[in-house]
Amino acid sequence: TVDKGTHDKHLSVLDYKKEQRAKEIAVLETVKAEKENQVESQERRLKELAPAVKNMERLAADFSANPEEILPEPGTLETGRAYREKKAKPLLAQIVKVLRSLYLAYVELRGKFERLQGDYGRVRESNIRLSDRLQEVKLENKAMRQVSADYERVKRAFGPEQVDRILEAAYQQEHAEKERKRAAKSKIRIDAR
Repeated sequence: TVDKGTHDKHLSVLDYKKEQRAKEIAVLETVKAEKENQVESQERRLKELAPAVKNMERLAADFSANPEEILPEPGTLETGRAYREKKAKPLLAQIVKVLRSLYLAYVELRGKFERLQGDYGRVRESNIRLSDRLQEVKLENKAMRQVSADYERVKRAFGPEQVDRILEAAYQQEHAEKERKRAAKSKIRIDAR
């Protein structure tokens, strides 16, 4: 006769598997929450970059005005050379300086933006994979609960002792089959030498 311990052993295996799935779900949910936080952080960083781009556009607009409006009129007795040296060159130097700083800021912002877009895409992909895996584990956990419930129904219908005997016989048959296969593999290895 099979004792009650085998019955408990079969249940404990199912309970253990359910417990492991529950732990895996908890871990995946934690990782998913972390990834969602990363996505939010990346979105905030993108929003922080937007005003800097707007400022660059504003500066570009300020200096794209008609040169006649920016460049002062020469004085009545001012020579061309004096006008060039005192008014045109300093203004041109200032414009070149602003354009260089604008260009450097643009290059830096573009690099940051591209990196952020890459990070954001990777985090989103990771989040999608985690969501898919979480869904798989939840379905697997649900199936395990169904198997456990079915096992309980079978026990109630046939009695725990008979179910334990049948399971023990099945385990012994599986074990014997594994032993036969192992012996056959061992024999093949010996014959191959």
